Amino acid sequence: MSALHHLKKAALIATALVLIFTLQGCPYIDPDYEFDYEIIITDVPANLEGLNSQYNDYNSALPFEAGRVGIYFSTDRKTNGTTFDIISHCFDISYHKRDDVLNISIPVNPAESMIDRKLLPLINTGFDELGPYTYSEDGGLNYFFYAGNGSEEEGGPGDFDIKFVYTPRLDWGTYNGQQRLYGPYTADPVNSEADDLYPVISDKLGKMLFCSNRENNSFDIFSLDLDKGALLNQFLTSNHEPVITKEAALSGEGHDKCPSLFGDYVFFASDREGGYGGFDLYYAKYENNAWSEPVNFGDKINSASDEYRPLGFKFVDFSLMVFSSDRPGGKGGFDLYCVDVSDIIEAPDWYGFYEF
Repeated sequence: MSALHHLKKAALIATALVLIFTLQGCPYIDPDYEFDYEIIITDVPANLEGLNSQYNDYNSALPFEAGRVGIYFSTDRKTNGTTFDIISHCFDISYHKRDDVLNISIPVNPAESMIDRKLLPLINTGFDELGPYTYSEDGGLNYFFYAGNGSEEEGGPGDFDIKFVYTPRLDWGTYNGQQRLYGPYTADPVNSEADDLYPVISDKLGKMLFCSNRENNSFDIFSLDLDKGALLNQFLTSNHEPVITKEAALSGEGHDKCPSLFGDYVFFASDREGGYGGFDLYYAKYENNAWSEPVNFGDKINSASDEYRPLGFKFVDFSLMVFSSDRPGGKGGFDLYCVDVSDIIEAPDWYGFYEF
């Protein structure tokens, strides 16, 4: 691991601690302070109302944790339910030790970041964009992944292909930063003539996980071996024979989709038998060089409706999960929810998100 990576991690940890201590207020806030809780997060899913609309809102990605959290997600609100774009928003998260309450507040009109003002018009088209994912590479580059179904000639809709944009990390928020964005590029080694979506990268395994219906038109979870000798953007645009493996332990009967990583765990959605209806959320742990048998998150989280695209993140010592569901009681279509899964999933020692 490079010295730059260690310095970057140390700076992020320091920033996170400052934000957390500011939110907790120790010891500078009167213990009798009053606070208007907005969305209290427990082990029962809570609707993130301020993010949602009467249309479909799902496929989120969290680029940074602690304090104010930026979030990308797919929605068809801009086209009145016709096609999906990726948008950004944010929410404020705080833990109140006095009341033992974890609270989320959602600002109504947050300012759009400098990078999002350039990124989002670059990736959104007249077709569908789904499954945003951000990744930071030791080589000093940040990546934004997603999947789109428009062809190069913009004649879509076609099959979904995984695409990406990358930028030098120091181009943003630094003196004389050039604010360069490269792409979008198609991640050629991972794509097929079928649908390929929801990429996520494990540095520990040296693999990109994703889902595809390339076999029998049924979605399964696959992995692509990454070449550690090349920068990721070079590897994903090179012309060579990729090593792609179907992750049999994660791929059962039915459709298995939307993998995401949280420490040693993978979360995903599946409509396999034994669930509570539609797509349910599952998890598996990587141990002894293999994925464990997937486990259903249970009926506190899953419903008779569809649960989709689970995403884990850590705040203080909590293991939290954002996901989407079209269960009754929401604003309409799929809504985004948040739930505390600390009793199920152990929080990793370090798990952060890098600003794209």
